[in-house]
Amino acid sequence: MTNRSTYLIIVLAIVALAAFFYWRSFSGRKKYEWRDSWVQHAYSEQSDQPYGTQILHRLLQGYFPGQAFSDMRKSLPAELPPDSLKPASYVFVGEALFLDSLSTAHLLAFVKAGNTAFLSSKTIPFDLMFHLYFDECDQAEWNDYEMREDTLVSATVGRPALDAPVPLRYARQNQTHAYRWAYIEPYFFCDSLPPRPLGYLNDSMVNFAGFPYGKGRVLLHTTPIAFSNYHLLKQEGRAYTERVLSYLPEGNIYWDACSRVPETVARRRNQSRGFSRQLPPEHPLSYILQQAALAWSWYLLVGLAGGYLVFRAKRRQRIIPVLPKNENSSYEFINTIAELHFREKNYQNLCVQNMRLFLAQIRERYAMVAQLDPVTLKPRVDAHFIERLALVSEVPLARIHDIFAQYAASVQYEPTEDMMVRLHLAMEEFFKRAK
Repeated sequence: MTNRSTYLIIVLAIVALAAFFYWRSFSGRKKYEWRDSWVQHAYSEQSDQPYGTQILHRLLQGYFPGQAFSDMRKSLPAELPPDSLKPASYVFVGEALFLDSLSTAHLLAFVKAGNTAFLSSKTIPFDLMFHLYFDECDQAEWNDYEMREDTLVSATVGRPALDAPVPLRYARQNQTHAYRWAYIEPYFFCDSLPPRPLGYLNDSMVNFAGFPYGKGRVLLHTTPIAFSNYHLLKQEGRAYTERVLSYLPEGNIYWDACSRVPETVARRRNQSRGFSRQLPPEHPLSYILQQAALAWSWYLLVGLAGGYLVFRAKRRQRIIPVLPKNENSSYEFINTIAELHFREKNYQNLCVQNMRLFLAQIRERYAMVAQLDPVTLKPRVDAHFIERLALVSEVPLARIHDIFAQYAASVQYEPTEDMMVRLHLAMEEFFKRAK
């Protein structure tokens, strides 16, 4: 073995050992998705990724012993009771909340009956805020949450107070990155109105507030990232969450997993509607389409009406006249010419036309080309051609010889009607037997 081969083996052994140790070191590690994006199912209660809410979801399931916890998967009107015998809580955590007019009315009825709605999102539907902030502070028309970009903020809660502000940050691969933190401007809270701040970011930006409505209240929280798995795995994050959840009354909890949408979708909807002092127009079919039984009844009614119109139009349609069948005049021409030849007793010309048709059909069916000599009118065929034709058509060789022999006699001598008929019958017999 040469020195070069020895060095090569040593290098390959080192590479193999390095690959083995790398595999042992990293194959067992769990990979986490750090991107806080809608595509990666951020704030999903089923996600154990850093920005999922699996820990919060499990915490709320046993938060009030003896009380029920419900996952809302279909729609808010279908699963959230409009009222209850004892106080209950509706909880939403996500980038943004989508509510149609029926869902908004149902949620407000739920709160008005004495229950609590906790909404933690980076934006809030204007249709909902129209009712919660109907009475405005002086020159303070609602224009959604404000945003401030920063790498780190500290969060505090008014009651019960935290021992120290809780640091909140947005990280990727455990590296802090800039983040757009949402907050409510302080001029939306005035002494003459009941809404009150309950928590702050950096001691000045309101991120937690209570808006009374009827017998209950709506708790708005602008920092859903605080309830993600990433922050709840830390002791100070759990302490902050416990302080915030202490504002929920003891009772059943309804977790909304069906109204979560991307922040961009909710903001685009708010911009299209604007915060108007007039109620948004109600669609006459909104309630009907939200109820399964009424929706199916409506679809059935529309289907029956459509079927009636279709069949009624069919009965009223004018009668379509029957057009005469198109006739092929070429057949009439051929019959006329044939009859003319037959009356003139031009049997030889009829035999020639028959042979041309015979050779044309052989050419189309078997791709065997043979033409008539323009002087003698005899087909230019030899013994090989006849044998090959007998082979491909599976017609006896003697019958094919007989066809060409009869034709040769008809053009060499003056044929009679009987000779013409026998030639025609021989050709017909050939095509009956041909494969």
